[in-house]
Amino acid sequence: MSGDAPRLVPPRMSGDSARLAPLRPDQLDEAARVLRDAVLASPRARGGARRILEREDGSLSGPFDAWLRSPELGLHLERVGMALRTATELPAAAREVAILVVARAWGADFEWWVHGLVARRHGVDEAQLRAIGEGRRPVLGDPACEAAYEVAAGLVHDRRLDDETAEGAKRVLGERGLVELVTLVGFYQLVSGVLIAFDPPPPSVDWPVVGPPSSGDLAR
Repeated sequence: MSGDAPRLVPPRMSGDSARLAPLRPDQLDEAARVLRDAVLASPRARGGARRILEREDGSLSGPFDAWLRSPELGLHLERVGMALRTATELPAAAREVAILVVARAWGADFEWWVHGLVARRHGVDEAQLRAIGEGRRPVLGDPACEAAYEVAAGLVHDRRLDDETAEGAKRVLGERGLVELVTLVGFYQLVSGVLIAFDPPPPSVDWPVVGPPSSGDLAR
């Protein structure tokens, strides 16, 4: 993989160009209500995080509102997302580093903001967040996080995974971990594509800035 730092893409999180009007609970059919209930009953919606996922009018933020239009597909995607969070061997910090690389490469600022907050909780520090956000290689120190960064950067920027990077990641994470990491990168590219395509309105919460000023102010 080349030594290039991730490319920085202008942020998109205003919701000003949203292509889908957010669906309120009273507008949902039975299948869409099943999906909505699954999202809000999942670990991602525990505690204060629910305010990120559910807006004041009851509509959903992030990719979930779009998926309500195809709820059977959306339910499968919701389950894959939760499996990547709860049913893999990837260390949490390494998982979040990979997601942040994807989010920054795509300019998917909802994903960057949410997973920046999660990454902080799992020990990714401000200097590391800043480096990823500014398009610089972070000093991570942890072999699993280093492997996650290298694999994610190779896939999203070079569109390939060279032998040296793959073998290094396999030594650190094992074969299962490498498969889970590559799958994670692919899934969050899918999520980022949905966010970029539909530019959903932000949650009904104040937005603390996560990342450097040069990456764009993520505050509302």
